[in-house]
Amino acid sequence: MTKADRGLALFLIIISLALWAWKTWGFHSSTLKVQAIYDGQIIFSTDLGEGDSQLYRLSLPGGDANLEVKDGAVRLLGVDDDFCPEKICIRTGWIKNQGESIVCVPNKLVIQIIGALGEGVDAISR
Repeated sequence: MTKADRGLALFLIIISLALWAWKTWGFHSSTLKVQAIYDGQIIFSTDLGEGDSQLYRLSLPGGDANLEVKDGAVRLLGVDDDFCPEKICIRTGWIKNQGESIVCVPNKLVIQIIGALGEGVDAISR
């Protein structure tokens, strides 16, 4: 192994570690928001803060549900037994990353996490 080979190997290792660190810690935004959208209208919005623990009640025509925000994550909890027939939205569990959502089709409810600037174009391909 020549000196140039060692230099190239060291360079590739440094680039790999830098890309891994950027992917791991570089994309997280501390200003995430959670929105509850019923039938196309925003009915609830709050910051998704770390360390916070809140329970918000959502009253919908299909029944009542609680939106639990805790440690930078959110989940939907049904209060009424008949809130959602299949309970897929409740079984979705915790979501915490931008772009994730919980959808309850029978109640026309969407819970989504957005960034501080809202939802915009991620990329343009030509």
